[in-house]
Amino acid sequence: MKSEGCAIFDRFPGAAVCARLLAESRLCLQGAVTTAITTSDDEEVRGGNPARRFISAGGGSEQMAFCNDPKTMRFLSEICNAPVRPTGECGTYAYYARPGDHLALHRDIETCDIAVVTCLLDRHGEGSSGGLTRYYPDRPHEPLSRIRATPDDGAMRVRVPVGSTLVMFGGIVAHLIEPVAAGELRVVSILCFSVS
Repeated sequence: MKSEGCAIFDRFPGAAVCARLLAESRLCLQGAVTTAITTSDDEEVRGGNPARRFISAGGGSEQMAFCNDPKTMRFLSEICNAPVRPTGECGTYAYYARPGDHLALHRDIETCDIAVVTCLLDRHGEGSSGGLTRYYPDRPHEPLSRIRATPDDGAMRVRVPVGSTLVMFGGIVAHLIEPVAAGELRVVSILCFSVS
């Protein structure tokens, strides 16, 4: 976390929790909404309205239990070297399911210092970049427009394996989700924490 502001933790939160989260994400899909914003706004630092297209749904009791579990808090506080607390009661599930579903370059909103993204399902073609997280650990003070103008400079790309969790200082590290292609599917649990 110190070197890049982002790290992937295998088998966190564990197979049993991930199975329950995946089952819940399927149930929550009934109340999901589609978000489609074609052009990012002019925000240069943090928050704003990045271009995006995906389906999302509010989490339920399983996600809430993982979010508020004292073990989760201890783990995050330890790796982030600061006390953390959940932002809100629970998070969301995001479904990148249609060709072109993506999330454009941004830094997270003011109340989301730390993003905790658990991959629950990932079907992608061999060599595909669909669903990859691209992030910029060495460009924390640059305006987003400058990063957009030179998108390959300092870019890191990672695929979060199913059953693993990406923890990122999302309010500092600019990041995006690459568009998925036809036939690809990515389902993630997203939680936000603030540093207290």
